[in-house]
Amino acid sequence: MAAVEAGKEMKWTRSILSEFGYPQSLPSTLFVDNRSGISVAKNPEHHGRMKHLDLRFYWLREAVEEGVIDPLYVSTDQQVADIFTKAVAPKVIDFAIPLLGLGQ
Repeated sequence: MAAVEAGKEMKWTRSILSEFGYPQSLPSTLFVDNRSGISVAKNPEHHGRMKHLDLRFYWLREAVEEGVIDPLYVSTDQQVADIFTKAVAPKVIDFAIPLLGLGQ
């Protein structure tokens, strides 16, 4: 569900950039640390095992089919956004700070 919310923000940002005269021709990359989530987002067929999915998840699948969003797997230990969403060890914060452009 976090991927859906991030995808909505990406689509809104693409829309506002287009209104400012900067249309985006390539899909926006969404880094996800859940391979199952990526598989479901990229698979246009409905499977019986996915009945538990929230209807909002189908929005992400449609965005992938439209070529607006391209979900890409990133391992949990390389997921920079984790410092904003959970308690992490200091070494994880030290790893993420330069990648976020926050280093000295």
